Amino acid sequence: MATAFKAKHPRNIPASYHKPVGQLVVRWNVTELYLQSIIWHIWRIKDPKVARLLTWDLNAVSKVELFKLLVPRWITDPHDQAELKAIVREADGLRTKRNRVAHGLWGYRPGEREKLRLFQIKRETRVLPKAELVSVSELKKWAEELDQLNVRLIETVNNSV
Repeated sequence: MATAFKAKHPRNIPASYHKPVGQLVVRWNVTELYLQSIIWHIWRIKDPKVARLLTWDLNAVSKVELFKLLVPRWITDPHDQAELKAIVREADGLRTKRNRVAHGLWGYRPGEREKLRLFQIKRETRVLPKAELVSVSELKKWAEELDQLNVRLIETVNNSV
């Protein structure tokens, strides 16, 4: 049986983590913007106030789910359907990674400060005992994947699904 370890939680993480964490958070915000824009476009909403009202206060999970629901009903072209389904899968996976970073808690085992681990917080009420090693290179990879997804989303908007 695995035992939980005692962790130290630094007030600051190493500077090498700052840029990729920031990129991950900022790039996810761009992802949400383009998911919304495509939703508005598919439903042919021209009035920006109406468009914003539709997605007002939707959390990231709901935006991805709403985007997913558009495909079978409003998109008839098989190529466009396949592309939007692929975007949904990528967006949902990257949303999960972004949330782990944005809402997680960094820590390390005493004596292993160089091995930074990410603890999950459950419903903003408790820190879960399981933690995963997350390297700077992993964070950079996730940020790059989000950037590539955003390029696809921008192309989708420009190609008028």
